[in-house]
Amino acid sequence: MLPDMDSTFRLFAAHLRTVTMGWSYPRHSHPLFEVNLVLEGEQEMIVAGKRYVQKPGDFLLLPPEIVHETLSVRSEQMTYYCLHFNVDDRSLWEMLCRREDFLHLSDSKLVNLIRPCLDKLITLTTPDIDNRPADKMRTMSAVFELFAGLIDGLTMLEHPGSAGSRITKIASEIAAELERSVAVPDLWPDPGREAVREEDRIAERSRETVAAITAGFGYSPSSCNRIFRSVYGMSPRQYLSALKLKKAKLLLMEPDMTVEAVSMRLGYKDIAHFSRQFKRWTGESPGKFRGRFHL
Repeated sequence: MLPDMDSTFRLFAAHLRTVTMGWSYPRHSHPLFEVNLVLEGEQEMIVAGKRYVQKPGDFLLLPPEIVHETLSVRSEQMTYYCLHFNVDDRSLWEMLCRREDFLHLSDSKLVNLIRPCLDKLITLTTPDIDNRPADKMRTMSAVFELFAGLIDGLTMLEHPGSAGSRITKIASEIAAELERSVAVPDLWPDPGREAVREEDRIAERSRETVAAITAGFGYSPSSCNRIFRSVYGMSPRQYLSALKLKKAKLLLMEPDMTVEAVSMRLGYKDIAHFSRQFKRWTGESPGKFRGRFHL
């Protein structure tokens, strides 16, 4: 039997581009992972203050929120492929966020594993491909192959014992408890003050959920926050928010559940606040989101 699975990911701003010598892109960061593959020419990239030179076949794998910039092109022209993604798979998050070797050379084991997946995505990125459902499914298939290749490749690069380190284990256990709190929302602590604004009540509930979970690990709240961020690249509260968004999307895709029922399942007493929060997360209302799946 295959295990039950409910995974979500986001693919954003994937593009293939050719630029001439002197092209640059200013310092910036973004909340997504980035894969940047050079196909022709050379590119210089500064990541967190360290300079990297990419040659054909080399790629950079960057975690969220890290500051980076492209300073110059060292050849007459340079062609690169870039994609940004996010994924809720905990094992992949752990591996991607604890890597410090951002540059992977063309002849490395990791590149050999994922290059076929990137080539598929490059083919699907060309303007000749129609935006048909079949093409979307092929893109999703290639993305999940990419994720599998990243996990296999990064696992091979792990130093002996690092995956079972104390810090990684603590962060993983905190993440698992946060996932359980979303799966069973009745266990979330409730401030119990009806007069409290809905926004404050939800925020307090999230704080207390995180505090209750981290209290049993023998570290201060700030230490747990630092440990968790070092592995996942975000705070426990941000991770909890991402889990709620994933749960909201999955529930809204259920045809028999009303938006109000989804709101209550996620711990919101006020459907209007849930709608505002969902729009902050996604840029669209719950009704508009589910309208893409159900008439």
